[in-house]
Amino acid sequence: MTSPALSPLARALARTDFAENWYRWCDARRDWAAEATGVYDEDSLLTASGGFAALPVGEFMQAYRAAGAEVSRISTGPRHRSFAVEVAAGDVVCSLTVQLGRGLNSQECRLAVLTGGERQGEPEMLHAMARAIRLSRGEPEPDPPYPRPIIGSRGQLEVVSREIVDVLGQVARGWAS
Repeated sequence: MTSPALSPLARALARTDFAENWYRWCDARRDWAAEATGVYDEDSLLTASGGFAALPVGEFMQAYRAAGAEVSRISTGPRHRSFAVEVAAGDVVCSLTVQLGRGLNSQECRLAVLTGGERQGEPEMLHAMARAIRLSRGEPEPDPPYPRPIIGSRGQLEVVSREIVDVLGQVARGWAS
């Protein structure tokens, strides 16, 4: 199989630990409380039916704010659960759109970079770039190839949001180089 050519945005992400972390962030079996700095009275979101209780979009937004990002609501209403996360370094802004699954805490993430207010290429899906980066390194096809983080605990939300904001900061700082 031929490895895909990486876009400029995927190349910037490849200079971080993003690809490895993306698949770790999607691991629902991980002990996220051990990696979280906060302590949560009700950490697990596991329900009696085996699924996860959906968190309000405001709780996701607060987690990204606590991680140091600028966060704004994109849509309102129970059927539209999306928000924007921005991390800047000088005139470079990494703008992440997060769409939460309905009835799930899955995060569909689309990233764009703006320099001086001008978008640099089309927004790209994080799950697709994680796969492309791994394949470009000659690694085997991930299984599943396109996972999304499904937040199963407040500890996982804290860790994932903190680490995503850190990666966005690395990309913003290194974009010009």
